[in-house]
Amino acid sequence: MGSHSKLPSARMLALRVLREIKRREGFSNKVLSRHLERNTQLSMRDRGFATSLVYAVLRNQTRIDTIIDRCARRPRKIKGELREILRLATVELVEMDHPLRVAAAEANKLLGTIDPQGALRSLITAVLVAIDRSHTAIDASLEAASTLDALEIRWSIPRWLAGRWIKTLGAERALNRARVVSCPPSIDLRIDLRRNNAVELACQLRTHHPNISIVLPPDQPQCLRTRGGSDLFYGPLHEEGRISVQSLGSQQAALALAPKPGQRVLDGCAGMGTKTLQLAELMDFRGTIVAVEPNEERLSCLEEHLYRAGAQPTLRLATVAADLQRRSPVLDPEPFDAILLDAPCTGLGNLGRHPEMRFTAQYSDIAACVAVQDSLIDACVPRIILGGRLLYAVCSLEPEEGLQRAEAALKRHPLRLDREEHWTPEANGCDGFYLALFTKIDA
Repeated sequence: MGSHSKLPSARMLALRVLREIKRREGFSNKVLSRHLERNTQLSMRDRGFATSLVYAVLRNQTRIDTIIDRCARRPRKIKGELREILRLATVELVEMDHPLRVAAAEANKLLGTIDPQGALRSLITAVLVAIDRSHTAIDASLEAASTLDALEIRWSIPRWLAGRWIKTLGAERALNRARVVSCPPSIDLRIDLRRNNAVELACQLRTHHPNISIVLPPDQPQCLRTRGGSDLFYGPLHEEGRISVQSLGSQQAALALAPKPGQRVLDGCAGMGTKTLQLAELMDFRGTIVAVEPNEERLSCLEEHLYRAGAQPTLRLATVAADLQRRSPVLDPEPFDAILLDAPCTGLGNLGRHPEMRFTAQYSDIAACVAVQDSLIDACVPRIILGGRLLYAVCSLEPEEGLQRAEAALKRHPLRLDREEHWTPEANGCDGFYLALFTKIDA
């Protein structure tokens, strides 16, 4: 790849990120964040462009590869880093509408890392000329294919998942979902309503981020949906805990559980603590929250979240690096008024935000997650008081992980299903999210 001492261009950074994601099958946001942290001297504009390139390639990879293969004389010869360079250039042509001369010139600069003698320049140029001439017609032919083929090739949805969507949603809705998750998602913010209101905070964000676009969704006073705001993870509003980056669908779990001040609440799969902080806000930082997360690195992030939010002595927070499926002296001295179980899942509702899952997720992942989900529900129910609430949630819209888990829980436990919701890309413009709210009743 050449020397890392020289500051890379936005395109070189995007190339390195894509290669690392391919090698390690890592989460795109984490790999990208690491590279951006190493290259802090890049301008905000270049950081944003690199990010756009990475996600445009990942969301459209099957389609982009098909266009490349139809325009290349010997497509099987185009592999490895050469293919990644062509993918980036093709995205510039077909997704970003950049001029051919720019895309070709920049691709040839990247090519210097693997072809210093320039032997492949004519190949790159010839393929890009053909793509510039033919990609509109190729796209039209892909959209005119059968629904299954269009989902797989035009919209880069795994074929096994595309078939499931057609069966459960119907052809029209399946295609609509695919179109939505092919577009860059908004960055959703949850605001602390104890200290802010949405309109005032939106004005402050526009001051800090002049290019930002903000939408205030109806009936969601805690949410701001943003685009073009660059690094919203940084800055005074985030550092003070007044905003948290959290997708709109994900925000619904704690809202549905609606914990009250003074209650004893369990966050069963706390992760990085985003929902733990949301629970604390809804409880006005009064009561007890026990946050369980087996990964100690994530626990430290969780504690930082509460610290920057100004956690008060009226909130008792216990963080536990434990397995929820085993008894624990911290978890089990007394039952809980409410439990939030944001269970491990396939994450297939997040194809728009984590497009690399189009190539890493497997059908077998569903069954593996279902077994864990049932076990975690079984571990939670005995820990709830009679009349207490359990909120089960997953960032997946697959029936096995959602409705079928709720139905199975009702058969095994003394529970009443009070509320069930699906938040979908096509209906709500957000990541896919399922939740079920139960109340514990007499056996």
